[in-house]
Amino acid sequence: MANNYEFIVAGLPQLALDFQSGNFDLDTLKGSLRELLGKKDNRWLDWLEKGLQSKYMNVHFYRAAGKCNNAFIRGYFSFDQEIRNIVAAYTARQYGQEIGHHLVGACELTKQLTISRAEDFELEYLSEYATVLHRIMQVKNPVEREQKIDRLRWNKATELCTFHYFDINVILAFLLKAFLVSRWARLDKETGSRLFRELVAEVKGTYKADKL
Repeated sequence: MANNYEFIVAGLPQLALDFQSGNFDLDTLKGSLRELLGKKDNRWLDWLEKGLQSKYMNVHFYRAAGKCNNAFIRGYFSFDQEIRNIVAAYTARQYGQEIGHHLVGACELTKQLTISRAEDFELEYLSEYATVLHRIMQVKNPVEREQKIDRLRWNKATELCTFHYFDINVILAFLLKAFLVSRWARLDKETGSRLFRELVAEVKGTYKADKL
């Protein structure tokens, strides 16, 4: 099956609108996309879905994702592992727990998180997200803190699609953002509504950008 990405991307705003109306849930949205995509692209959706489930967030998944042939999957889950490790280190320290037990994988970053006694773990040369995550982890309100972390996820998905208009990466970013919308719609209606409006505006802009 040859994918008509332009047709699929053009239909994303309407899928998002239907998603808001409550006519179907996130699983139905994923099903609609799967019907429009070929076998190869459905495998990339499989990767994304796995990575959004906590049971797959382990060293084996992240190692495999790092070797994936899809640039969005490689880029996003490398980022995901990095920020999860940093957040886990701050959280473990807050509760007086052994930091190393909460980290996934072994690299310079995880080593630094384990040995550093500095307030910010001295990560500025190891992670471009070190400074912003340090600020986020000082936020006392856990809901606000989680919103800010998900904003990083949203922005990373956007970044990975820079200069992409009609390809699978745009669809993967859309689905990731739809997951965030769905999550916050359950947790906080106001945040979910705001993210939904951004999602619709972004996918409409993606379609128009290629027409200019």
